[in-house]
Amino acid sequence: MKKKVLTTTIATGLMAAGVLTTQNPASAKADTVPTGDNTTSTTNEVATQKSDAKTIAQDNVNTAQVNLDKAKADTQNASDSLQKAKANEAAAQKAVDEQANKVSDAQSNVDKAQNNVNTAQNELTTAQENAKNATETNIQAAKDNVATQEQNVVTAQDQSKQANNAVTEQTSKVSDAQQAVDQAKNNTSVAQNNVNEAQKAVDGAKAAMDPANVQATVDAANKAEAQVNKDKQDVAKAQTDLDNAIAADATRQTNIDNAQKAVDTAKSNVDFSTKQAQEMEDQLNKYQGIKDAAQKEVDDLNDKLANVNTITINDVKAYKKAFNDWYTGSKRGGNWTEEDKNFLNDFMSSNTYKGNAADKDIVVDINHLTADQIKELSLFSADLLNQVRNQLGLPKVIVTEGSLKLAKDVTDNYVSDNWDKYDHDVEGISRAAKENGLLTGGNFYEDAIFSSAFSEKSTMDDLKNILFTGIVSMIGGYGDEMLHAAGLLGVNFGDDINTGKEQYFSAGTSMFPIKEDQMWITKMGHFFNVSKDYIRDSAKFSTTEVPGTSTEDLVAQLNTAKAKLASATDALNKAKDADTQAQQILAKNKAELTTAQDNLTKAQNVPVQTETAQKALTDAQNKLAADTKINEDAQAKKAAALGDEAAKQKVLDQANANLATVQKTLTDAQAEQKAAENNLSAEKAKLASLQQVANEKTQDVKAAQVALDDAKNKLAALENAPLLVKAAEDKLAAAQKALDPVENVLVSEKAKLSALKQDLADAQADVATAQKNYDEKLAIQTKAQTDLDNAKKVLQAIYDREALEAQIAAQDQAREEAEKKAAEEKAQAEKNGYHVDGNKVVDENGNQVSNWTVKNGQIIDNKGKVVSGLIINKAGAVVNKTGQQINSKNVVDNLQANKRTQAPVVQAKVAGKTYVSTVVVPEKTKANALPQTGNKQNSNTTLVGAILVGLGSLVGLFGLGRKKEY
Repeated sequence: MKKKVLTTTIATGLMAAGVLTTQNPASAKADTVPTGDNTTSTTNEVATQKSDAKTIAQDNVNTAQVNLDKAKADTQNASDSLQKAKANEAAAQKAVDEQANKVSDAQSNVDKAQNNVNTAQNELTTAQENAKNATETNIQAAKDNVATQEQNVVTAQDQSKQANNAVTEQTSKVSDAQQAVDQAKNNTSVAQNNVNEAQKAVDGAKAAMDPANVQATVDAANKAEAQVNKDKQDVAKAQTDLDNAIAADATRQTNIDNAQKAVDTAKSNVDFSTKQAQEMEDQLNKYQGIKDAAQKEVDDLNDKLANVNTITINDVKAYKKAFNDWYTGSKRGGNWTEEDKNFLNDFMSSNTYKGNAADKDIVVDINHLTADQIKELSLFSADLLNQVRNQLGLPKVIVTEGSLKLAKDVTDNYVSDNWDKYDHDVEGISRAAKENGLLTGGNFYEDAIFSSAFSEKSTMDDLKNILFTGIVSMIGGYGDEMLHAAGLLGVNFGDDINTGKEQYFSAGTSMFPIKEDQMWITKMGHFFNVSKDYIRDSAKFSTTEVPGTSTEDLVAQLNTAKAKLASATDALNKAKDADTQAQQILAKNKAELTTAQDNLTKAQNVPVQTETAQKALTDAQNKLAADTKINEDAQAKKAAALGDEAAKQKVLDQANANLATVQKTLTDAQAEQKAAENNLSAEKAKLASLQQVANEKTQDVKAAQVALDDAKNKLAALENAPLLVKAAEDKLAAAQKALDPVENVLVSEKAKLSALKQDLADAQADVATAQKNYDEKLAIQTKAQTDLDNAKKVLQAIYDREALEAQIAAQDQAREEAEKKAAEEKAQAEKNGYHVDGNKVVDENGNQVSNWTVKNGQIIDNKGKVVSGLIINKAGAVVNKTGQQINSKNVVDNLQANKRTQAPVVQAKVAGKTYVSTVVVPEKTKANALPQTGNKQNSNTTLVGAILVGLGSLVGLFGLGRKKEY
């Protein structure tokens, strides 16, 4: 009854929480179960409900899992689509950015080209205007103007020279004025000294009148006389020094003149070698330009040859052997050897097509090629075929106007005949042959190759690839392909490989669907060889050769260009040598000029001695004159001092007279100095004015030269007007020609940018759509995950409920078995020996053991001490350490007691989780270690209550999202 109530409570609780669903048909079963008051009916009803709930829960989990899996797959697909859309958007954005840069570059190129056109147009307008004005009258006027301007230049140069000469002359005057100032200052200084000396003489004369100064006057007179004698010696020495200085200055001037001549010569050499070095440099630049042009020509040809498709036969002898083995066998192919096959396989694998980037951008209508396209394909194929023919020593094929027309007519017939077979349209070939005046009746002209592809779109590069592959596979394929090789090489069937003949050649293409599978498109390459003996009406088949540049021509041009480059390089090297020599000579002459200028500077830096020596002589003479007067005064004073008073007075009078004279001289010298200084200022001002004039005249020369150059240019423009107009027209034409392609490129690049922007907009729209779809799918997935989680919680709760019920049942059974076993062990213990009865120890006969009591699970003697060596087991038996029960026969007072043992740990599995609890066997009474029968129901009730509490906790855990693995 207890179990039924527990189960019903759990189910009711889950339903009340709204976890169980009623959508599963199994839930209807519970409604049909009859109800009643008896326990069996209720139990069956609960069991049915449990079974239905579990089935419903499991079905809900399964359904939710399926929904989640589908939602995840849909979300992943949506995510993949979103990532792909984003990648496409990023790629589209990158393409737009890159294309925008190309448009910017293209616009820059157009702007530059347009500026060049504008410049050229302006130059042409100017040239045309000059051409209109290029009359004899205007030309003569221009010539007259040139003559006038030349005269103006001469006049300006003369005036400039005169102005500069005036500056030089005035500079000399300023120098003279400066010397006059210096001399005047010296004279003023001398005069001042003379005044000072005269004043001293006056003072001396006055003093001489004092008898006490007689001896001093005599001494002064003797000293003055001695000074005069010394001054005379100084004058003589100064004169000698002046003579020597004059001679030294003469030598200095000679040295300066010689050094100046050396400088002039060195300058002349430098000027000449500078001009010569410039000429050598110009020549070097000229030959450098020639060499660069030759190098560019070689590089361009090398680039062209690097991109040229070539077919190479590595071993001509081996190829001829393989070819002849095919024809010389008793049966076609009978003489083929593995060596032949290996060689031809190597030939085909080693010759591969080189793609051309420019051709890849040229989309063509394969069934309606233009005449220029047929011509390009024919020349391309003929060049490849002639490479092979040249290596084999066979005559070349020639592309003619007639062979090109045949190619167009045949391919047109393939299209008009709606050809859809892997075979030749012989009837269409024959119609074209007849129209072109050729032998009819069969396929005498065409070899063909077929190539399948999914797309009808073709480029010029695709067609060239087909034609290249066709020639290689026909030339190098064994088996029936050798028939094609014979046709392409101009060899009749059965002839030796060396008997090829010249043929008129062309190529074309067409395209058609294969009937067996309309998904496939077949592209066909046509090769046409027309032998001269097949021409029946020469008026209908033109043999005029179509010009073109073959690989052989490019090689020849390259060889010529290399020869030109070698010649230009040799000339450039010689020019470099000449330039090096000229530069060396110039450097040498510049060094000599530097040395000469240094020598001139050194000669000029030698000081001029004459002026200094002359001044020293003049100073010495002036000093002698002054000291002579002083001596005369001193002698007079001496005579006066030794004479009478009248004589002394006379000396004083003379001294005063001398003082007045030298004072006047001083005044005159000061006036002369002032005048000299004023003159110097005036001369300097005049020099500044003349320098200004000279500068203006120099500018006049420059202006006159500019005017002369302009006049010459205008005259040259008038005299060469037709040539200048032609040059300007050529320049304008070249600029306009250069403008057209860059404008076309700009238009093309802008169109590409516009298309790419549209692609980007589409990609962005795709991203938005994919993002929206992803968000929706993710929301669905999230809901599906939530539904699955909820369904699992319900199922988990059911599993947990069943586990708890099983645990309860197991615990009930274990407890009953434990109680039964304990009772049996207790009965056995009572029978076999000493055992515990409450707080007493009794023997196997139920008699109380004296002196022993039980307290706290231990045996205590009458002294209150624990009996050593004895313990009480779980059955209440008194045993020793070895577990042997003590009885009346083996009791030992010295046994030691051990601790009471706790009951075992009980474990239970509930829904895959392990729950652990320790169950202590209930005591019979408060002091009894054994269980009491009267407490059994209460203990069970307590345990059930604890489990219900635990169940409530588990249900709570489900709400926290605890999961179970299924």
